Amino acid sequence: MKEIMQLVTESLKASVEITLIIFILMVIIELLVLKYKGKIMSLMTKNRIFGYIISSFFGIIPGCIGTFAMDTLYMSGLLGFGGIIAAMIATSGDETFIMLSMIMTGKLNVMPILMLILILFVLGIIGAFIADFLLKKFNISFCRKCKIIIHKEEESKLGHFIKEHIYDHILKKHLWQIFLWLFAAIFLIDLTSGFMNTEGLFTGANLFYILLIASLIGILPISGPNVFLIVLFSKGMIPFSILLANSIIQDGHGLLPIMGFSMDDAIKIKVFNFVFGLLIGLILLSIGL
Repeated sequence: MKEIMQLVTESLKASVEITLIIFILMVIIELLVLKYKGKIMSLMTKNRIFGYIISSFFGIIPGCIGTFAMDTLYMSGLLGFGGIIAAMIATSGDETFIMLSMIMTGKLNVMPILMLILILFVLGIIGAFIADFLLKKFNISFCRKCKIIIHKEEESKLGHFIKEHIYDHILKKHLWQIFLWLFAAIFLIDLTSGFMNTEGLFTGANLFYILLIASLIGILPISGPNVFLIVLFSKGMIPFSILLANSIIQDGHGLLPIMGFSMDDAIKIKVFNFVFGLLIGLILLSIGL
């Protein structure tokens, strides 16, 4: 009992520490995206390839605000199917904040995560080309334009930013969930590692099944369950290929606006990303990465 209570205390401490850093990073990112997204988005209409690059760039922005910006363009008819695929492949949602904060607290090495972000950016662009090629080849229909109302004047006001972005968005929708999932992941993984022999579980042929499970978890349009994979990776229990596959397939909360707009489009996006992510994961896992 004493060991479990000590584990609870250590898990709470680590979760609070990481969550506080996440909160600071979230506020900074929201400010930067709100300030510069208009200028960057205006460049997307130059050509399709540049649009892929910008979409993938917005995808790798930590959190969901960059992906939400691409959702808005997609639903308004200004971004094509390949563009939204690029953003969804590149994004890791709130998990990016978690990984960055774990680097800052010494729980993750910086190089694998920088490589993960860079690879997701490149794969987002590649995935966009493939998606648009398949769309054209098989004459697949996608999003129909709708009117999106943007309150630009309100966004520039401090009171609006504090209420809508810090309180309603970061605190009410994200931070408490991140804390709970972090605590659950750290506590349960440490608990099972301490009381069970898990070494054989994450080796050999079992890694294929773990890759499949990680890919299936990525289908869920939420961030929380993916935290378990980050914690497992930080402890050296799963290889890079599994974390990458999950990161390709999962999009945090980024798909939710499109699910409300067109479930048919959301399913097409998820099916493409699942197949793409699983194939990449299988290739890398087969060569020992």
